[in-house]
Amino acid sequence: MRSRKTIALVSLLFTYAFFFEYIPPFRWVHLPYDLIGFHYPLADYAFQRLRQGHFPLWDPTIYAGMSFVGNLQAALFYPPTWMMFLFSAGRERLSYQAMEDVLLMHVWIGFLLCYLWLRGKRLAELACILGAGVFAFSGYLCTQLQHFGLVAAYIWAPLALWGVDQAAEQKSWRPLWKVATASALAFLAGYPPTWMMFAVAVGVYSLAGSWRGKAALGTTMALAFSMVLCAVQLLPTWETTTLRDPENRYGLGIKDWDMILSYVLPNFFNFGLNMPVLTNRGKDYFYLGVPALLGLPFLFLRRRFQDLLPSLAILVATLMIAVNPYDIVWDVIRHSSLLPDVVRAWYFLAGVTLAFAPLTAYALDDFLARKRSAPSCLTPVSAALMLVWATYELLCWKRQSFAAGWRSGIYLLVTPAIFYAAMWAFRSESGRRKMSMAAALIVFVGVDYKAFGTSKRFDAGYGDAQRFSSTSYPGMLPEVYEQLRAHDDYRIVVDAETGPEPNDFRHMGLTSPQGFDPLLTTPFRKMAETYGHFLTDRIFEIDPENYDALRLFGVRYVISSEFSKMDSKLKDDPHYRLLGSMPTFNRVYEYLDAQPPYSWEGGAVTEVERHEWQPENRTFRVRAASGGKLALHEQFFPGWTATVDGKPADVEPWAGAFQAVVVPAGEHTVEFRYRSRLLGLGAGISLVALIGLGFWVWAGARKRGQAALSTSGLVGEVTSLGEGTE
Repeated sequence: MRSRKTIALVSLLFTYAFFFEYIPPFRWVHLPYDLIGFHYPLADYAFQRLRQGHFPLWDPTIYAGMSFVGNLQAALFYPPTWMMFLFSAGRERLSYQAMEDVLLMHVWIGFLLCYLWLRGKRLAELACILGAGVFAFSGYLCTQLQHFGLVAAYIWAPLALWGVDQAAEQKSWRPLWKVATASALAFLAGYPPTWMMFAVAVGVYSLAGSWRGKAALGTTMALAFSMVLCAVQLLPTWETTTLRDPENRYGLGIKDWDMILSYVLPNFFNFGLNMPVLTNRGKDYFYLGVPALLGLPFLFLRRRFQDLLPSLAILVATLMIAVNPYDIVWDVIRHSSLLPDVVRAWYFLAGVTLAFAPLTAYALDDFLARKRSAPSCLTPVSAALMLVWATYELLCWKRQSFAAGWRSGIYLLVTPAIFYAAMWAFRSESGRRKMSMAAALIVFVGVDYKAFGTSKRFDAGYGDAQRFSSTSYPGMLPEVYEQLRAHDDYRIVVDAETGPEPNDFRHMGLTSPQGFDPLLTTPFRKMAETYGHFLTDRIFEIDPENYDALRLFGVRYVISSEFSKMDSKLKDDPHYRLLGSMPTFNRVYEYLDAQPPYSWEGGAVTEVERHEWQPENRTFRVRAASGGKLALHEQFFPGWTATVDGKPADVEPWAGAFQAVVVPAGEHTVEFRYRSRLLGLGAGISLVALIGLGFWVWAGARKRGQAALSTSGLVGEVTSLGEGTE
């Protein structure tokens, strides 16, 4: 048996080789889509605020401001997020490579945890490695690499299931600290729908295994305790969601029959990087790999079928929620306002891959236990065939020339045949030849996963990711970009057709009333519907001729391009002037009647002077002949307070989604300040719970130490008795 340290090191090197084209020094692709467009701006904003000496509580960049500490998808309290910050220490901005590296490190962690879980079942080592490979390197995780929170939540499931197995074996709740830890990490990763899959999978696994009732009760309590651990994030998030109406995101269930083929045929849907973007739109890549597919027949030959029940329970439960047969699941959850928002059919497909990891390990373990002789020539022949076929797949991968559709069935015939021959040869060998065959099998399977799962349209984009700077922006003159940054208190409207993306403003210190984030509050949605037009459930546009909307949102600049319908309005409108002396792709127009995102309502005001302008603190000096209201055109979230000359003042809603404070006549200093009301309480609760978790882990380690000492003493007594009888 190889040591855990050896397995950890070798698997880390394997993971690096698996993703080598994403990592220096060989990098020629990057992880695209949501990772760079959604998750990276959030992480970079937090990094920049911390670098400036401020803890990121408020995010002014999109939707006219929103809570950052209450935004669960920011993953601010997820420990690996701070590893990204550490990797980028000394930089002006968070390195996107650091984010990619931490994400790919999660794949390695997932493999290692799954391997340790399966080894705890006392299965053959090669069976455990290949089973863990199904979990970490097969289609599901590869197709989800763009979603940081999903990957980060998914990979902790084996740790929890390992704890359930240990609790059932020891008839003790002590090992369930693994469930609490894994659940807390999965929740803090920032994607509740995947945490829901996690919770269902762990729950049914504990209920279907041995020691059922007590294991299920202990698991439920561990999951509940994990939410106490997460109080530092849970309470601020709960505070902000009071402004957001739950949405029905469950859907109707998955009905596409051809999805089954994506699990079996490696390239049924062609996702090559050279394919047009709209090819196979709405389809996915879920290839389970040769070990899982070849192992299926051996499950039925296994005599101890009871061992499979917990894994089968995960498979059945998650598939039931994903497919929603006869609307059974919907009929149950539709009575809740929360469940249709966080229980989402598609994300329960993660349970399929999770279940197939142990099922594959059990099947291959059974195959390896059936000792049968093999022809002496089988080892060199199968090794040669693996070398030739793996080389062929790598060449096809490099050229993006795999057969697709039903023609990809050829891979399902050749690869399993070679794999079966090699497994048969491995089973008959011993010593160094057996170790060499094991290594060859692992590489062979790894190449098969890599060839069909990396550098594809769903997880790769050619070249380096876009880099952001404080001095220049692509498609814009430096002096224009400098002017936008010099007036960063004003907001920018972007053309929804040609961009740029408002979320990217988090990198640049710019702000917009537009954006894309699930934390779109109901009051702001109503305001956006009144003064704009929604194109999707998150994205809306503002007519540049709606001057009332521009003044309300504090807009001074509009970014368009000559390829957009909006540009024809802007260039002929006397209320705008085009900035820049040379034509560029991004055309920036300045609205000449712009009003800053604050205003005075009431009697005549002599002056409203902006004094401090930090995301969490907005301070003004007001000189007014008579009393009135100072309105801050920033979303009114729980946690905003105000003072007038240092004395608390009532903050009231203004214009539906913004906020205002009454100011008496005279000269005054008015401060708006944002602090999450529940962050401190949540941090205190989490700290106490973390100390409790430490004692829980210590108690489990102490129990194991006592058991080991007792066993050692018993062995010594038996040895002494043996020596006495001699």
